[in-house]
Amino acid sequence: MSFISKLENAKPKEKELALVWLGQAGFLIKTHQGQIILIDPYLTDYVNRVLQKESGQGFRRMTPPLFDPEEIKADILLCSHEHQDHLDIDAMPGLLKNKTMKAYVNIASIEELKKNHLDISRFSVVTKGNNYQFGEFVLTVTDCDHGSSTPEALGFILDFGFTVVYFSGDTSYNKERLAEVLKRKIDVALLPINGAFGNLNAYEAAELARDTGAKLCIPHHFWTFPAHSAPLGSPGDAIAAFPEKAPQCRLNLATPGGIMIIK
Repeated sequence: MSFISKLENAKPKEKELALVWLGQAGFLIKTHQGQIILIDPYLTDYVNRVLQKESGQGFRRMTPPLFDPEEIKADILLCSHEHQDHLDIDAMPGLLKNKTMKAYVNIASIEELKKNHLDISRFSVVTKGNNYQFGEFVLTVTDCDHGSSTPEALGFILDFGFTVVYFSGDTSYNKERLAEVLKRKIDVALLPINGAFGNLNAYEAAELARDTGAKLCIPHHFWTFPAHSAPLGSPGDAIAAFPEKAPQCRLNLATPGGIMIIK
């Protein structure tokens, strides 16, 4: 059965979500009312296409995407920042074939979209510290620390009332920059663990999960590129880190495409 068929068959009950790790930093959420939210979907080999000359096979995609961009009928697309594995330019034409999809990005992503001759009228800019109402959930756009080259990178808190999902985006553990997140009650934390390119490693992710009070953590930023991890940045490190640093938080090393029901 194709992933799209599995997704169509997934029918979360009231006060439930279907949550899917798409690989890399990408996630999909399907709500009780059937709304589909995409967060940072990486659906092509765009990074390799852009970086192959300088990086060889370092950023060649190692796992296939779950679906073609034009196959998914998403209602909302959220892109946290302008890096190629979060703002997949090669996927955008296919995603934008869905004329009802609403897309939200940071300000720096608009420049990337313009450079690549995409219709920026289809995209709205969201900014740190603001809340946006989307019917079944409230989106809070948060700060993160992904280094000086990406000062406008974002995190997202999605509050569904019965559960709160935090997608950190790419970030280090900078308590000052993450102060607003640390004030919130988080139920599900979606955190990078690769420990490279300004991201949390597995132990830092466990510390952030602990400090947010998260009950469940689904890590990301692994298994996609050969050259994308550092020491303490593997799934095995996460298995060791979470019982030690965040005993209250269940670690779920998800399989890309597996549909998890969040209650």
